[in-house]
Amino acid sequence: MQRFNEVTEYFDNSLKSKLNSIPNKIKSIVTEIRVKVNQPIVIITLNDRYYLSEIGLSNIPYNCSPVTRNEFNECIKKMCNYSFFTFENQINEGYLTLKNGHRVGVCGSFSNNGEIISCNDIYSMNVRVARHIKTYGKYIAENFINSQNHLIISGKPASGKTTLLRDIASELSANKIKVLVSDERNEIAAGFNGKYEFGLGPFCDVISNCNKAVSAEIAIRTMSPDVIIFDEIGFNDIEILKKLSNSGVFVIATLHSFGNGSNSFILNQLSNAGFNPTIIYLDNIGDLPRYEYSYTND
Repeated sequence: MQRFNEVTEYFDNSLKSKLNSIPNKIKSIVTEIRVKVNQPIVIITLNDRYYLSEIGLSNIPYNCSPVTRNEFNECIKKMCNYSFFTFENQINEGYLTLKNGHRVGVCGSFSNNGEIISCNDIYSMNVRVARHIKTYGKYIAENFINSQNHLIISGKPASGKTTLLRDIASELSANKIKVLVSDERNEIAAGFNGKYEFGLGPFCDVISNCNKAVSAEIAIRTMSPDVIIFDEIGFNDIEILKKLSNSGVFVIATLHSFGNGSNSFILNQLSNAGFNPTIIYLDNIGDLPRYEYSYTND
């Protein structure tokens, strides 16, 4: 519930009051708060989806007041600490990272230069509540140590990949494995004013707010890690992983994918380069990884 309350502090007072009316047992399992101008707030939990009404949660949108433009803009301003342009680079990448690792996805009208100019250009946001949940990190970390192979955590969006990644990092550190976390969007360790909200242990170093290519170069040259951890690898990261496969450093990363990832262009390209990681697939947050195997597209 504490994590939920941390997020509500960024909302307009009228919206915060509605959010606080949610039962505590529901607050503790909320994963997303979806907010759109002129639409009711949507609440996503581990096992259900609701509309937010004047008196709590509802399964139908009727009698649920829409969020006004002024209410929405006040939320954005609070999230930016009333300095929109300080967060301009993040916003133009489609997200905001809040204190304690909570992340906000933003959508709206981008200019021809690929930029969002003001709050009025943002129409919707998805606030994702961050939690340090102990799931199967210990089990996966032990298997990773024994397998001596790269590891990819595959799953659809919001299936708990980052949560599991955080848990694995702390377990590896506890086993005296030198870990370097490339925390590009500052949500794995949640650094703020020199302090990391999610402590990952004395054997884990973190490079925050830095793209994967630069952080990997820094790591190899200066930190001598055993393992480098990345969140959300994409098409632009294929070359980085190819290089790391020949550097003597193991990689653990997450990947958006359905099923076992066998139709993933990224994994096929990596396999062609001889990068054949172990894959585990997540269905939902906290679920046991469905299976584990060594990937090849042969």
